Amino acid sequence: MFVPFIKMSQFFVSSDKVKTGQTFVSVPSENGLEYRPGGRIDLYIPPTSKFVDLSQTKLKFEVDIALPTGAVGASLAARLQLDAQTGLHSLIRSVRVFTGRKTALLEEIEGYDVLTALRFDYETNQNLVNKRVLTDGATGYDPACRGTLGTTKTPAANCLSNPYFTRIQDNTKLSTSFTSAPENDFQGVVGELELNTGLFRNEAVFPALLTDGLFLEILLQDQKKVFRQLESTMRNKRLGLNPIFHSTNGSWKNGTAISSFFVARDQNQTSVPVFPFVVGQEISFVTLDNASLNASTAAIKDIEYVTGGTGTAVGTSKIKVTLDGNVSNTMGESYPNDGDIHIVSQSVEDFGNALLEYQPTYTVSNVEMVVAQISVPDGYESSMLAMMREGGTMNYDYRTFTNYRYSQVKDDLVANIRLPLIESRATSILCVPTDATIYTSASSLAADGTYQIDFDEDDETSFATRSGLVGIPDQLQNYQLIYDGKINPSRKVDTAKISGGYSISQQWCIEAEKALAMADIEPLSFRAFRENFFIGRALALGRNAVYDARGKDFNLQVEYTGASGPAKNHLWMNFVSHIRRLVIKQGGLDVQV
Repeated sequence: MFVPFIKMSQFFVSSDKVKTGQTFVSVPSENGLEYRPGGRIDLYIPPTSKFVDLSQTKLKFEVDIALPTGAVGASLAARLQLDAQTGLHSLIRSVRVFTGRKTALLEEIEGYDVLTALRFDYETNQNLVNKRVLTDGATGYDPACRGTLGTTKTPAANCLSNPYFTRIQDNTKLSTSFTSAPENDFQGVVGELELNTGLFRNEAVFPALLTDGLFLEILLQDQKKVFRQLESTMRNKRLGLNPIFHSTNGSWKNGTAISSFFVARDQNQTSVPVFPFVVGQEISFVTLDNASLNASTAAIKDIEYVTGGTGTAVGTSKIKVTLDGNVSNTMGESYPNDGDIHIVSQSVEDFGNALLEYQPTYTVSNVEMVVAQISVPDGYESSMLAMMREGGTMNYDYRTFTNYRYSQVKDDLVANIRLPLIESRATSILCVPTDATIYTSASSLAADGTYQIDFDEDDETSFATRSGLVGIPDQLQNYQLIYDGKINPSRKVDTAKISGGYSISQQWCIEAEKALAMADIEPLSFRAFRENFFIGRALALGRNAVYDARGKDFNLQVEYTGASGPAKNHLWMNFVSHIRRLVIKQGGLDVQV
């Protein structure tokens, strides 16, 4: 019998192990109890925490949403929420992490919300979505709020299990305006966020006692960019998902007026809790092809469920909506002879009737950092400090991002974007062309005049609701990068199919997947390639591979040379993934980029 020879070095060899424990300590914010849009949150992790596992450290806070002052009284109520995919992360504009005395900036991520949206859109599966719903204030797809006419699935139409407003119980008749009663109002959302920064994603234990702790500055996003309407109430986003007008007494002729109506059971409108509109919300009607919006509007007065059956006047049970006034049919079409009619919200669009600007707001409160402290034996700590006093050096590596922003006007059809990279250990670059248009709060909420994503026939309309947060292809035909005196890749990467809204380019997928992987973003899904477009390039390939970008002339060349040019100005967010090193010595510390 043959017995293979195995070297002893291949067996596990025990070595000295340090017995550790872990405790969680809550550290409140330094500079206030409540924070408004555009505010700054300061957090300090003291050196008494000694050793910290930042990957298990969470940012915890509560957010409360409020409608504009006077909106309910003016019959302009609406259900609002934060971004469905990123949740509470969308409130954070930038994050800075300093040493405890602010003597050194360890990392700064400007455009934190954009980077997080990119991560969450491509590093996603159902398990991750469920986790984000539980901890991050995101909203998930609820089958009870589904469309039944072939529309695409969306988590932004969830009116049944949405964390931002209370759930309607059973088929209760609703007669009081939204936000007027606790059982039909917004509710506070508490989240525990794992910050998407290099330090807070690093699993290596951080020696806070050697850096005088850590100091965080978090800047909050402007209120115009964070709110969303339910997509099942909007005219400009998935109109095909909206509830459908059924009838008043079997028909609605052109030129006649109604003060109440029934809702068709399509779109699973089979109970009051799944009806996306609220009492006090201004509504109107639009034809299925979105060609004609009814000029006459009214606010909802009552919502009720009318039980039907054999021999009843209403036939099958339906939702009945009573208005606070008469609405005339000005669409030039009669129902049911001329096709379906969708119900749409006009609260945001009609803000000019009563308000100067439809600006909802939010309040952040109860901010604290839940710090994961690692306890070690006293002997370990004293021996480490003794080695530091004797001239020892500690190196702490972590992956982070630097954002190089570039503004491009829409008339610049062939742009050469020069990026002055200074990273000595770069791994990847992710270029996100966001929409730089300045929208009013109402335009952003209603997706009025925003970028058109695609042309899905069943959705009818697909204008962007996440402007400024995600990338847009906007008729980009191809791109190429030039660095280190070479063209990378050797041929231009075609993106015309993505811009055309009808397909995807294989070479773009290959480049994007490699870039995401080298940026420590696991590419699990490419479903968002149109809704959140980006250009990616891996600067190195391999687990420990890096690229020295110092002193290199780095250029991104983009061409918008198709039949039609871009529709929007662009603010390019160019995130360079790289590895930084924190060098700690007895005489001080240094950050090597």
